[in-house]
Amino acid sequence: MPKACEIERCQVQPDTRGTRVSVRDGEMPNLTSDIPSPVKLKVGMIGGGEGAYFGSLHRAAMRLCNRYELVAGVFSSHAEKSLAAGHALGVTTPRIYASAQQMASAEAGRADPIDAVIIVTPNHLHFEACQAFLHAGIAVICDKPLVNEIDQANELKRLAAERNTFFALTYTYQGYPMVREARRRIQDGAIGEVRFIQVQYLLEWLAPGVQSLNASLAWRGERAKAGISSVVGDIGTHAFNLMEFLTGQRAQALSATLSNKVPGWKMDDNCVAQFEFSQAIEGLMWVSFAAPGHRNGLAFKVIGSRASLEWSQESPELLHLKPVDSAELILRRGQADNLESQAFSSLPAGCSEGYLEALAILYQDFAVAIAAGEQRSGVLRIPVPDLEQGCRGVELAHLCFESSTNRKWVRFAR
Repeated sequence: MPKACEIERCQVQPDTRGTRVSVRDGEMPNLTSDIPSPVKLKVGMIGGGEGAYFGSLHRAAMRLCNRYELVAGVFSSHAEKSLAAGHALGVTTPRIYASAQQMASAEAGRADPIDAVIIVTPNHLHFEACQAFLHAGIAVICDKPLVNEIDQANELKRLAAERNTFFALTYTYQGYPMVREARRRIQDGAIGEVRFIQVQYLLEWLAPGVQSLNASLAWRGERAKAGISSVVGDIGTHAFNLMEFLTGQRAQALSATLSNKVPGWKMDDNCVAQFEFSQAIEGLMWVSFAAPGHRNGLAFKVIGSRASLEWSQESPELLHLKPVDSAELILRRGQADNLESQAFSSLPAGCSEGYLEALAILYQDFAVAIAAGEQRSGVLRIPVPDLEQGCRGVELAHLCFESSTNRKWVRFAR
C-alpha cells in the first residue's frame, strides 16, 4: 500500500485552529491537482454493474479525484453481466469474481492485493460483503445505510476495531464545501448557542405512483432488502447524519411517525421525527419519497442564540447567515471570507461545484486516510464518516419504527 506522503505528496502541518490538515505546496490539495500525478490506490467494487444507478456515480467521483484504479470486482450476481461490466471498466477476467467472499479471499492472497473495496449493492447485501473483506484485512468503503440490522452493524464495528481496518461510509453531503463551512461556524460558536436544528429531505420519484416506478428503485419498497424502514434507511440516514455532523452533538431520544402516502407502496414513504440532543438542542426531521416539485430537496436550518444558518442541496454554493436584527449574509463557496469552503474547493467562486464534486471530496479524504495506514488518525481536516456514524444510522431506522409503532418516545442506546 502506498504511504500517505506518496499518495498525497504533501506534508502534514498544524491548522491554526488546532486540527491537523494535509497541505500541498502551502495550499489544500483539491480535485484539479494532477501534477505531479498522485500514486493511486488499487480498488475493487461489489455491485455497480449495468443498470445500477449509484455504482456509476461512485466511479465518476473516483475518476474525478484521480486517486483510484479499479482493478477487481463482482459487478452483478449474474456471471455474464458481471463479466461484461468488468471488461467495459477495464478489469481483467481473472479479477472478475463470482462472489464477494471469493474476491476477498483471492485478493488477500495476491502479491498485489487491492487496497480497498467499494460496496454499492442494495442494503441487504452489505453485511456479508463487508464482513468478508474485514476478515481479509482489506479496507472498506460502503454505501449507506451500513446494514439493515443492529447486531450486524455491531459485528462490523467489532471486526474493524479488532483488525484496525479502515472503514468509511459514503455520506455524500458531508463532502459539500458549504456544509463543511456551516459545520465549522456552528462548532466555533458563530451563531451562538445552538437551540434547534431542522433537516428535511424531500424527493418526488414515488409521487406519480408505483405504476411508473423505475425497476432499479423497486427493491427500496421490499422489507427483506430495504430494512425495517424504507424512507428512513434510504434518505433519513442522510438527514440525521447531517444533524449530528453539523452540531457535533448526539441525539439522545426521538419520537417518530412513519406513514405511507402512495397506494401500492408496501412500506413507509414518509417520516416526521422530533429529536432531543445533548445540551438542550431540539431537532426536527422530515423525509419523503413523494413530495412533488422536490428533485433532491435536502435542506437544513440551524437556529442559534445569535444567528441562524440555512443551506439547500439544490443551491449548494450558498450558505445563508441570518443574525438577530441584522441584514442577512449570503456566503458563497470559495470566497475569501469562507476559509473552510476554500479549503475544499476545486473551482474558483462562481464556477459551480455539485454532487459529484462532493462525493469526490469524500473519496479524496478516504484515499488520504487509507494511504496513511495506522497513522491515519488526525491526518484529515475533517474525519471521514465511519462505522460509528454507520451504526447510528442503523439504530435510527429501528428507533423510528419502534417509536411510530408504539406511539412513544424512545432513547438511543449509544
